[in-house]
Amino acid sequence: MFPAAARSAELSMPRTAELHRVERALDHLVPTVGVVGLTDNHMGRPRLSPLAAIPACLRRNLRPIVHLSCRDRNRLGQQQQVMGASALGALGVLVVRGDKQGAVLDSGLSVIDTLASIPEWAQPGSLLRGAVVNPFASRSRELRLLERKAQAGVDFIQTQMLFDFDLFDDFLDDARGVLPPEVVVFASVGLVRSPRSLDFILRSLPNCPVPEQMASRLRAGEGVAVAEELAAEVGRRPGLRLHLIPLGGERHAATIAQAFTDARQAEARATG
Repeated sequence: MFPAAARSAELSMPRTAELHRVERALDHLVPTVGVVGLTDNHMGRPRLSPLAAIPACLRRNLRPIVHLSCRDRNRLGQQQQVMGASALGALGVLVVRGDKQGAVLDSGLSVIDTLASIPEWAQPGSLLRGAVVNPFASRSRELRLLERKAQAGVDFIQTQMLFDFDLFDDFLDDARGVLPPEVVVFASVGLVRSPRSLDFILRSLPNCPVPEQMASRLRAGEGVAVAEELAAEVGRRPGLRLHLIPLGGERHAATIAQAFTDARQAEARATG
């Protein structure tokens, strides 16, 4: 069962073998979240292994979730990553297909088969299992994949970055019929601090719609304020947890997470 932590954050591993960058980012996240997701060759580029950051997380009482990109490893490599995460004390593994950028090895197990294999690979320890979902992609395809992931065994689901909550709410209504009630759902909020970052998201992330009014605000430099508003929207939805994607802006994590907490507390008071 997933721990009580209502907030998590994602840490993109550096492109050089330098842990001090990881340590600095984690120091910003310590008072803000209880769980940290450690990316695996983010954007299809070679990066520091997420396993290297596990001890730094644990020293700060942060529970690490190790990402596992299926497109970059064969079966041996996938199993090795899971064994390492288990031995070093990670909380769980988030299994992803992998970003489309870069050359594709694509000779490992599928996401579904990897999820099913994790309990065996993690022995004698155990790891929570997570998967991703894109509420804005083809609805029938995403629900079908989500159902298969649930059948393979998942403890938590993490969404694509959310900018349009009307579309997300509609998807969530359908997803509730597929996911067991004990599966935790983390709604992802990204911190977009520059027009360049927004352009990258629009260009590189398929099916990640940004309403035009919000895009205008992001281009005008209102990224922190927008992220706070989005985090509050997550907080107003009972049962959802917040996953923050700082995109290098970890120093802003505390104010964004506080917006989520304030909204969650206000919702609880309003409903008695």
